[in-house]
Amino acid sequence: MKKALFPIILILLSSMAPPAFASEITVRLSGGLEKIESFKVNEVTYCSLSELVELLGERISWDVVGFSAEFESEGHRILFFINSPYINIDDTVKNLTYPVKFRDGALFLPAVTFIPMFDLTRPEQISWDEDGKTVRINSEWYNITDMSLLAKANGLLIEIFVTQPKDYEIYVTEGNWLNITIPGGIIDARRIQSRRNSKYLRDMNAYQFEASAQVSLRLRQPIETYTHRFQPNPGRIQVSLRDTSAAPIAQNGIDKVGPDDRIDKIIIDAGHGGNDYGAVGLKKTQEKKIVLDIAKRLAKLIRKEKIFQAVMTRDKDKYVSLEERAKIANSNNGDIYVSIHANASLKRAARGFQVFFLAPARNDAARAAAQLENAPFLSEMGSFSSGEGDDLSLILSDMIQTEFQEESAELASMVDKEFRKKLSKNPRARGIDQAGFIVLNEVYMPSILVEAAFLTNKNDEGLLRSKKYRQKVADAIYAGLKRFKAKYERK
Repeated sequence: MKKALFPIILILLSSMAPPAFASEITVRLSGGLEKIESFKVNEVTYCSLSELVELLGERISWDVVGFSAEFESEGHRILFFINSPYINIDDTVKNLTYPVKFRDGALFLPAVTFIPMFDLTRPEQISWDEDGKTVRINSEWYNITDMSLLAKANGLLIEIFVTQPKDYEIYVTEGNWLNITIPGGIIDARRIQSRRNSKYLRDMNAYQFEASAQVSLRLRQPIETYTHRFQPNPGRIQVSLRDTSAAPIAQNGIDKVGPDDRIDKIIIDAGHGGNDYGAVGLKKTQEKKIVLDIAKRLAKLIRKEKIFQAVMTRDKDKYVSLEERAKIANSNNGDIYVSIHANASLKRAARGFQVFFLAPARNDAARAAAQLENAPFLSEMGSFSSGEGDDLSLILSDMIQTEFQEESAELASMVDKEFRKKLSKNPRARGIDQAGFIVLNEVYMPSILVEAAFLTNKNDEGLLRSKKYRQKVADAIYAGLKRFKAKYERK
């Protein structure tokens, strides 16, 4: 009952706010400029924390019972209460002077008082420019900025990029972990983690300590001998693994994966097909037909404007195996992979669109979506018939490739923003999320999975049956792809 009342109460709370002027403010961060929603209340500028943390690759979680929201990252925990000026940072009460606001499904904070507090909890330098109405996220503050893994004829070259010469210590620990500790290091952990590559690594971690930073890599092959040195221009710590067994595992003969200098080839994957109906709605609407129509509409948009090339994994009602989908994507040297689906839930009230990227699921809803979409592939792999593999973590724990995880997360964010613009809040936005989708794990390029709406919800099914809505879904995906190209394509 409390869950059912929660959205209604939040709407009532937000409606009690004084008149506000809606606009946007700028977020300046490495890679360019972004816009996030804002409004003014009595000359105080409120910014969307929901959108700001998305740009940082983070999420806000909601407490249904307490009408509060929580943000937890970098070892810090911030608790917000709707319509209260008091927040809790690491169990210490802080006064924002101006109350926290909830509006259109997002959390808004007074920029002038919150941003300085937020800066103290982040490894980046974050500041608020009142005159320019700009949030600045200065990633140049990091002195450990990036990492690369490169196969060589006699082994594997690992490079840790630093902004200035740094002392460092390297040692191997049990479990085949190679550890690089850098005294005085300030690490861009999100960037480093995005370089995770399952061809070479079983696991990796990036740690920020009070007086040092550490990169820990668990290699797939035994570490036998290695050499290391510091190289200037650009500054980097090089670790060369001399054991040739540390070279990458072959990937089905594919020697060129992911985007090149141009982002011009889009792989459009219509989920399910043939004897795999996917989700089935209350009016017997079949997911396989709905998503194929959206995929065709997206391909038509692409082919009409000719900014991209469109390659479809299926253009008719037929079953396409996991292996075939991956082969189509990788052999065509795709630059972006978009898998289109419609969601389902045992809860008939569940509704809305959502965009996912590949990473371990963070919550039960994301895990359920992955289980639903993975089911035919797991059956194809024989995991159901053997009685094994019902737990996705067992199947994906050693498989998830994260070479393009940062780019995929940003692509998901861009497509989500276009959905919010074009679908007029009907159905509601469920935000971007991450989960272990097998189909995304098999392709080597930035990739997302779109859930257009819930077939198991009466209102959502009605929308999905509408040609107008399906066209809007295609329009939103296409607009997101163009935004991604504009930011990432090398000129």
